[in-house]
Amino acid sequence: MTSSDGILEPFLGALQACVSVLFTLFWGLVARRMKLLKEQSIKDLSGLGVRVFLPALIVVNLGSQLHLDTALDYIPVLVWSTAYTVLSILMSHFITKLLRLPPWVTPACAFNNTTSLPLFLMQSLESAGSLKLILPDGKSMSDAVEQAQSYFLVCAVISKVIAYATGPRMLQNGRGGDDQDEENQQNGGQNNQDTEPSEEQLDEETPLLPESVHKAGHKMVSPFKHGANYVFSLFPRRVKQELVSVDSPFVDTAILCALTGTILGLVPPLHKAFFDPYDEGGIFNAWLTASVKNVGKLFTTSQVFVVGAKLGVSFERMKRSEGSGKVPKRAILTIFLIRLVIWPAISISLIYALALKTGLVRNNPILWFTMMLMPAGPPALIISGLAEFAKVSEVEKFAVAKVLAIMYGLSPFFCLTITGALKATQAVLEHKS
Repeated sequence: MTSSDGILEPFLGALQACVSVLFTLFWGLVARRMKLLKEQSIKDLSGLGVRVFLPALIVVNLGSQLHLDTALDYIPVLVWSTAYTVLSILMSHFITKLLRLPPWVTPACAFNNTTSLPLFLMQSLESAGSLKLILPDGKSMSDAVEQAQSYFLVCAVISKVIAYATGPRMLQNGRGGDDQDEENQQNGGQNNQDTEPSEEQLDEETPLLPESVHKAGHKMVSPFKHGANYVFSLFPRRVKQELVSVDSPFVDTAILCALTGTILGLVPPLHKAFFDPYDEGGIFNAWLTASVKNVGKLFTTSQVFVVGAKLGVSFERMKRSEGSGKVPKRAILTIFLIRLVIWPAISISLIYALALKTGLVRNNPILWFTMMLMPAGPPALIISGLAEFAKVSEVEKFAVAKVLAIMYGLSPFFCLTITGALKATQAVLEHKS
């Protein structure tokens, strides 16, 4: 048995990638501890990433990877992203009720990091050379990474839209019924105008683009919202309220950027003009597309670094507070098992079976690999922002911060998921060859 047939080489590559992520988080934490970054600077950098870097990354990455002949690859991503997120919510809600855990455990189990962490991991796996085990013939490592990142970005848009629609109510569990929901809907717009956004809300809730562009984007997105509202009207009243209550500028801009990237990718003249080499008709590629791409590349590393700095701020706040939020051990164990054990096992097994036995997933090993990884990983940092948005107690906010710190400290365990996904994808390739 050669080294490429064994498990040691992919495991070591995955471990190096996870440790690279952990060290990048650590440097952000160190920068904050050494007072090299002020809290306001961290907030500004995080907001810049979400308002500028991420939209640029979505448009260029999705547009460059999406062609008429690859469009069908994204249908399984859309279906799987929606399905696993909904199933995560149901599973987390049931387990939280069964074990009588705090309400914040539900979103911590339900929503994983689908942006900065997997995008950075793909870059680290490229550096470690781990993806060579599943590279299709004729595809370079960098092309495979960009393709995988485009799948993760589509997944991220779906996951965040659902998170904004359902997350605040998960954290407000038990604080009110239908009357409370109706009151929130009636007064929500006024409250949002009268209240200054908090640090976490600023990162995700403020408009990502200038106001004029945001209004134009809102007009483009509104027909889709009307159609979605009609579909939502078929659900029970309680479920419908959960779905239609979301009105986040991030959601509008994420959908707008995804639509823009889709149009640029699927319309052949536009794809040629924006993404082909200049001597082949790419009149915008060398200057406009390249500049937007350079801005988008700043998102991945900067956001992982900012996550570490934010954890440093959380540590400082917990140190200053006496009642800093007790975290039950069974809550940590539950989140760890769901995010880093149960979902990886389900995802790898299911996608392996679909790729091997059916034609529902196209013959694309990079697609299989990324779909196996999508439901796994530590909780999303968005739950900290949702805690602010839901106006939970300070004790609960500190508990959420502690959980995030612990789970990101345990993130090297993710290398087991990466190794399993690599070997499962390799096994399907060998069976089909």
